[in-house]
Order: sequence, then C-alpha cells, then structure tokens
Amino acid sequence: MTGNLLTGVKPTFEPNQSHRGRDAVPAILFQVPEDNSALIQVPSAQQLLFPVSVRGICDELGLNWWAVVKLYEDGWLSFSPETTTRLDEAQEAELRFVGSLVVAGCDRMMLAVLLGGLRKPYAYDVRKTYFDWSTRRWRVLPDPREHPEAVFADWLETLIQKGDASSLSGIEELAQDALSRVRLLSPEPAQPELPHHKSWSETSDGEQMQG
Repeated sequence: MTGNLLTGVKPTFEPNQSHRGRDAVPAILFQVPEDNSALIQVPSAQQLLFPVSVRGICDELGLNWWAVVKLYEDGWLSFSPETTTRLDEAQEAELRFVGSLVVAGCDRMMLAVLLGGLRKPYAYDVRKTYFDWSTRRWRVLPDPREHPEAVFADWLETLIQKGDASSLSGIEELAQDALSRVRLLSPEPAQPELPHHKSWSETSDGEQMQG
C-alpha cells in the first residue's frame, strides 16, 4: 500500500539502510553555512487573490500527496496539508520551495543538508532563489531591472568573447540612433553671450572726447 502512495516520488525520500552507510559520508562532510541572511522570506500576512489548494500545487509539481504529509510530519512544512484547505502566499512559497527539492530527488538527509542553514518556515520564492554549489550557499537571483548597466556590460563581454561582431555592430547602430533622438529631443543650451568690452581705440576716443 505504501509503495503505491509513493509512486512518482524518488524512493530515496523514504528512510533506508543504505543512507546510513556509504552514501551518508558525503552528506556529513557537505556542510552548508548558516549565513543565508540575503534570502528574504515571503510574508505570511499576504493573502492570495485566488487562493490555491495543497493538492493543486502537488499536481502542478508532480509531488505525491503522501510525500507532502511526511514533509509536515518530519518538520519540513510549517502547516498541515490535511487541515489546510487554502494556502496563503507564504504557505504556497514554502510548499513550492521544499516540494521542488523533493521532486528533484532530495531525500531526508539531503533536505537536512540543503535547508540546514535557512530559517524556518522555508517560505522562499523558488523563482528568485538558487543554490550556489561552489560556495554552498543559497543566493538570490539578481534582478536585471535593478542593475541594468551591469547586465548590459556582462552581455557585451559575452559577445566579445564569442567574437559576435554582427551583434556588436547592431548595438552600435542602435546606440547611435538613440543618441540622435535624444539630441533632437534635448537640444544643447545656447552659449551665454560674453560681456562686451570696449576696444582700446574706443576707450581712447572717449577719453579724448571727454577731454
């Protein structure tokens, strides 16, 4: 009966003896630092305009219902999927974040490793978060709208490394066209007139006339 309930879920999510032997050694050595302060949890007070159900999210992720129940029983979820009929924004983010790891093949031991440095509840936006394996930290995906110059500079560097002269020429033409339109919309201010100074002859004549 249990095997049928876990259909579609990685079998390694369930405890077995192999995890306590050879496979457990890398997970013990693989420690995630606890400094993940850059991650921002989704506020729990925000209610969704169109609330979704736990089963709806499970169907979307391809996550088995029994696995979700076990996630709550083991302390990975802060709410009971059996008694929560509608999810708020934080609960949805939490289920998507943890559920995506399970669907990807993480068992209990790997969940403990990956989530060990994060604050509970694990209500993190899976669309804006990624795990940096080189530093073993969760990080926030950069928003290109916040630093457009840096994103553009990185793109240019990529084109240079690829030797994509065609794309670079197109960017140059677009930049020249944009500059032309800006100059038409914002003409250069007129140069201020310099104060008029009398010449030596004018001054001399004036002095002579006054004399």
